[in-house]
Amino acid sequence: SNLRKGVLNTRPPPFRYAPPAFSAPVARRMPLCCGRSVQQDVSEPSASRRTGGRVSPVGSQKELTSDTNASSTLDDGEDNLSVRHTQLHVRARSEHPRYPRRVQVLDAHVPWSSSIEGYRPTDFVAKSVLENDCTVKEGGWADPAEPDREAIARRGSYEHEKRRLPVRFDELGRPLNPVGRTGMCNRGGLGKWGPNHAADPIVTRFDPASGRLQVAAIVRSDNGVIALPGGMVDAGEIVSATVRREFAEEVLNLPSEAQRSEVTRLLDQLFAGGGGGKVVYRGYVDDPRNTDNAWMETTAFHFHATGAAARLQLTAGGDAARAFWLPVSPSSKEYASMLADHRAWVDQAAATLHKGGGASQSASLASRPPPATSSQPAAQGLDARLKSLGQARGRQ
Repeated sequence: SNLRKGVLNTRPPPFRYAPPAFSAPVARRMPLCCGRSVQQDVSEPSASRRTGGRVSPVGSQKELTSDTNASSTLDDGEDNLSVRHTQLHVRARSEHPRYPRRVQVLDAHVPWSSSIEGYRPTDFVAKSVLENDCTVKEGGWADPAEPDREAIARRGSYEHEKRRLPVRFDELGRPLNPVGRTGMCNRGGLGKWGPNHAADPIVTRFDPASGRLQVAAIVRSDNGVIALPGGMVDAGEIVSATVRREFAEEVLNLPSEAQRSEVTRLLDQLFAGGGGGKVVYRGYVDDPRNTDNAWMETTAFHFHATGAAARLQLTAGGDAARAFWLPVSPSSKEYASMLADHRAWVDQAAATLHKGGGASQSASLASRPPPATSSQPAAQGLDARLKSLGQARGRQ
């Protein structure tokens, strides 16, 4: 059929939902065709092969545990909201410039509970991931080629804990994306099987000149997208340390030792040893690097800069092509083009500032998904109220 060929018709045929034909896990090694496929680098998409895997019974798997209990306070309503927020990932099914072409997956076919005859996702893992196998290379940042269920469980998954669901594995022992199919299996360009943890700092200020709310933002060098500074959590690193490190690397690339010394002092004040920021979001990220077996999860922290920290001059470094203070306003075209998830987190942080909570809002925000985008008039009203709030604080 056209679906098996990866061709998306403009008018897809009617789809009948049916429960998946679960089968017990089969103890066997990865097929040789998959072994050849994973050896291909991102520059050789034409050599990628396609393979599929059946879902093993949920009850036969161990439940993942998170290394933090910040999301364990979810009530049923918040948990359901989170599920609705991520139930149909979009960017995770989109093309990535360094990936081969994915098999196209219709919205109705995303959930693992839906049945697809002959689903054969593109099997791909980047050469750089294989070269950084931590069991082969000292200091390597990637998991070994064969997934280790115990290692995945120790790492923990924010999204699985938030949903109170166990991780599921396919018949080859590979963890399954908690949201559903992406059209690509294996790890792609991600180093870890299962969740790959990142951290994103939301650093806001009221512009000393205009009184308008701004957020520290970057333009990514790989795709030109406006986003929050952030990056992967290193092995053994606490998330709050990652937030500070990534902020310093991507937006405070300073040439002189004297400048770095002064900025270090200001960062100590801003990040307060990791305890000054509050969690705005923690969970699954709809990311074009995601696959059926590896996906991004993040923790977004909010820090509000005041005094000398609010006058920091941002200079791009690391993976950033540009670093700047971005106006948090619907009238800003750059803000409107910001990565959608990131913009939603900033909107949520802005809402807490308007309520007077600043960055001291309760950490229970960790369990909530980003809010829906407000209507234009409401957003403009919030922009005006935040500006007046900033001017009032400037007079204090």
